[in-house]
Amino acid sequence: MTGNMTKQLFSTCALILTLAGFPLSQANASLSIGAAIDKAGEQRMLSQRIVKDYFMLASDINPAEAQNQLDDSISRFEKNLDDLLSFAPNEEIKKALIKAQGVWIQFRLAALSRPNRESAANFLQDGEALLKLSQNVVDRITEFAGVEGARIVDISGRQRMLSQRIAKYYMAYYFGLRKPQIVESFNKSMQEYESALRQLQEYKGNTRDIREKLKKVNTQAVFAKIGIRGSPGREDLIPFIISITTESMLVKMDEITGLYAKLLNVQMK
Repeated sequence: MTGNMTKQLFSTCALILTLAGFPLSQANASLSIGAAIDKAGEQRMLSQRIVKDYFMLASDINPAEAQNQLDDSISRFEKNLDDLLSFAPNEEIKKALIKAQGVWIQFRLAALSRPNRESAANFLQDGEALLKLSQNVVDRITEFAGVEGARIVDISGRQRMLSQRIAKYYMAYYFGLRKPQIVESFNKSMQEYESALRQLQEYKGNTRDIREKLKKVNTQAVFAKIGIRGSPGREDLIPFIISITTESMLVKMDEITGLYAKLLNVQMK
């Protein structure tokens, strides 16, 4: 890759993040049910984002940006966990959060360690364990809400996670974990993202604003697939394309999830 091309890609990535207003919005310590589902769902995304950044650092892919994302994600995961523990309206939700907290402590230490090939496969599995426990928290809060709007917030929020999961598996593969399971998980994540996007587009409660934003996300998903295919002799560009497009998908889905959370709060009144 030429120096000019690298600079151009880095500049494009930085521009997307700046225009998107990342980092994601912080909810108040006193959470509404919609904000709680939104924040719990963000934990799923952060579990995958941290692993993605770990592999980007290990492969020296835009290391400065990857390190900034990693530090920010760790900080936000801890703040979200504190906010959700303060919110917990029943013992079942509190227990689910405490379980996630126990795994998070060790996961955080591993995330801050120097990436190497020996620990990479184990860290990938640690991310799966944290994701599973984070999903359990979302499920408990969604059940507590007990309305259809809560399910839509969950589905929309999960798209954020899938955007980072797609990037994570590609970065792991690029790093050198070339096992068939990595490719299978990557393809499955892409399929789940597309399926859930169709579900959201078919939701009858969508506002005009949400419908328009979902169309834009769909365009990004199509662009991501094109980027993944790459071009002969240009394979070195694909990690940067994946990083940029999945980041844009994440930012747009975060905005949409916030809109769904507001609709849920209206339903809960």
